[in-house]
Amino acid sequence: MPDRALAALDNQNPVLRQLKLLVVLLVLSNVGLGLFGFYVLRQVDRRYSELIARAVPSLNELQTLTALETEAMRSTNPTLFAEAPQGRAEMVRRARLALGRDRDLRQHALEREWLAVKPDERPNFEGPGDAFSQKAQEVVGLLEAGDDAAANKLRETSLRPAFDRYIAATTRIADVLEEESLRTSNQFTEQTGSMSHMLLGLASWPVMLISLFFLVAILFVIGVLLKVAVSRGAEA
Repeated sequence: MPDRALAALDNQNPVLRQLKLLVVLLVLSNVGLGLFGFYVLRQVDRRYSELIARAVPSLNELQTLTALETEAMRSTNPTLFAEAPQGRAEMVRRARLALGRDRDLRQHALEREWLAVKPDERPNFEGPGDAFSQKAQEVVGLLEAGDDAAANKLRETSLRPAFDRYIAATTRIADVLEEESLRTSNQFTEQTGSMSHMLLGLASWPVMLISLFFLVAILFVIGVLLKVAVSRGAEA
C-alpha cells in the first residue's frame, strides 16, 4: 500500500512542477506587464505634457501679440497727438514704448522651439513684423517733428497696409501652430492605441495558453474515444 502511494505521488510530481512553473510565469508576466504599462503611461504623459507646454503658451503669446499690434498701430494716430493734453513728447514716448513691446514679444515668439520645425513659415511672420515696426517708427518720427500731415499720409498709404499684412501673418502663424499641435496629438493618439493593443495582446497570453490546453485535452479525449471505438469494432 505505501508503495502505491509513493508511486502515485511520484506520478503527480511532474504535474505539480508544471503547475508551479505556470504560476511563476503568470506572476512574472503580470509584474513585467505592470512595469511596461507604467513606462508606457509615463511616456504618453511626458509627450502630451511637452505638447501642451509648447502649444498653449505659444498660442497665448500670439494672442497677446495681436493685442499689442493693435495698440502699437493706435499709438501712431496723429489725431491722438493733436488732442493729447499731456503733450506731444509724452505721446511719442508712449508710442515708442508700445512699438518696443510689440517688437520684443514678436522676437520672443520667433525664438520658440516649435517654429524651428517650420522654417519656411519664419520669414512669412518675421518680414511683415519688421516692415510694420520700421514704418511705424517713421510715422512716430514725423509726429515728433510736428509734421502731422506727412505722418497721417505715410500712416494711411504705407503703415496701414503693413499693419494689415502683419495681423494676417500673426493669424497665419497661429493657425500653423494649431495645425501642427493637432497633427502631433493625432500621432500620439495612434501610437497610444497601438501600444494599448499590444499590451492587451501580451496580457491575454494566459487565456490563450489555457484555451490551448483545453483544446489539446479535447483532441486527446477525442483521439482516445476514437481509438477505443476502433478497438471495439475490431473485436466485434
